[in-house]
Amino acid sequence: MNNTAKIITGVVAGAAAGLITGVLMAPDSGKKTRKKIAKGTKELASSANEAISEQVDKAKEKYAETLETAKGKYNASLETAAEKTKNGVDKASKALHA
Repeated sequence: MNNTAKIITGVVAGAAAGLITGVLMAPDSGKKTRKKIAKGTKELASSANEAISEQVDKAKEKYAETLETAKGKYNASLETAAEKTKNGVDKASKALHA
């Protein structure tokens, strides 16, 4: 788990703990308390979904960047290998005709 994921997990856990503690300590009836818990849970789930979506988007961007870098290195290596092969063939051909 990277640092960002740890931070998000901590924030979500802290928010959940604070929400539950606050609602349960409030002097409301059971029905109101249950409604507050349900509302808070929905808000917390929404916040968690947003945070997860952000991390997924960042991971996709990083993957795309890494893929492009790898493609560039692969193509450069392929060009170098082709050039060296051609040079080797040319040298061998000259050596045979000399």
